[in-house]
Amino acid sequence: MLAHTHPERVLSFVDIEGNIAPEDCFLSRQVIDYPEGSDEQFFDEFIVRTLHVPAWASALYSAGLRYKVRASAVRYIFKSMVDYSDRGELMAKFLNLACPKMFMYGEQNATLSYLDYIQQRGVKLAEIPECGHFPMYSNPIAMWRHISEFQKSALSTRVSHQ
Repeated sequence: MLAHTHPERVLSFVDIEGNIAPEDCFLSRQVIDYPEGSDEQFFDEFIVRTLHVPAWASALYSAGLRYKVRASAVRYIFKSMVDYSDRGELMAKFLNLACPKMFMYGEQNATLSYLDYIQQRGVKLAEIPECGHFPMYSNPIAMWRHISEFQKSALSTRVSHQ
């Protein structure tokens, strides 16, 4: 949203499994699927459900949540993510950025329905091997390597056009 609001300040954009379509809300949509209980109860149960997701590194991700996130903030963040994903035209905003763009996703998410679509519109795809939804946990070396190569390419393209 910030890049869309201030595109003149963005030289390149790397989306690391960030929401650009409703199908991306498989974790945050739990706020709709499991609306009962207090914020703490929802958060506790979210952590347990995430622990058992069969995607690589979900257990590692869930293990640190209680230490990184306030339970009272989770529902509001998730509701916002779902609302933006469903109605915020994030795909169009992402594709319309006038800078080089890369979409990074884990090998287990290679079935995302829109990958061919965004690639045909100039988005560089980076599939991270041995990875689920969390490249920063599953395979951070490959993640940072892709980002570094993309940034170097985006910078050299920008320099050659000046």
